[in-house]
Amino acid sequence: MDVLVLSSLARIPMHGYELKLELRYKHVRWWAKCEHGHLYATLARLERIGHIAPVAERAKGAGGRQKRVYRVTQAGGRELRRALEAIALAGDETYFDVDLFLAGASLLTHERAVSLLEQRIESLGAQLAEARAIVQSMGPYVPAVGKLVMRHRTLHLEREVAFATEAAGALRAEARWEPYLGEQRIADFVAKTGVPLEGDGDRAPPKRAARRPETRRGKRGQVAGQPDRSAR
Repeated sequence: MDVLVLSSLARIPMHGYELKLELRYKHVRWWAKCEHGHLYATLARLERIGHIAPVAERAKGAGGRQKRVYRVTQAGGRELRRALEAIALAGDETYFDVDLFLAGASLLTHERAVSLLEQRIESLGAQLAEARAIVQSMGPYVPAVGKLVMRHRTLHLEREVAFATEAAGALRAEARWEPYLGEQRIADFVAKTGVPLEGDGDRAPPKRAARRPETRRGKRGQVAGQPDRSAR
């Protein structure tokens, strides 16, 4: 969550609602297992440890209320770069990690981002060679489930090497190296494009209030089906 928040705020200062909108735009719950409900607690913690700070400008929300706008501090920027590099070079524990790196890679220099992916390819290749050696040496001594676990890991590493190779090539060929949205406000982008946001399909349409059936009235306001008491 810290990397997602810091990389978004490094692009442009935002208040909490804008930041939540940007995370929904990135669909982080799907690929980074990030829950939006933790956002404000994360902001409070990052401010407390000095990685973000409120800016002098404050945006007015609905009803004229002021919203706290945050920016990344120098310490927060250093931590973000350290975290991105650590993720890129870490042993592969989950495929979400490299996706998290790619989402924030434009905040590094073009050359550094490509170099980190090249190092990742080399590291994954070494892990793959080790996995294949283990399969070869341990194969006769493990049951079927053990073989499946080793095969799963080997297939995973083969896919990650192929993907990292593809990603490095794509980044190397990228001519425009900057955050996709530039300095555009996320709310303006969403309003202009109508891009689908994460969670848009979760909400059921509001229920319409049931209409009260109309009553047909006869003479002197008599309701149909009721006895005519005027004749009494």
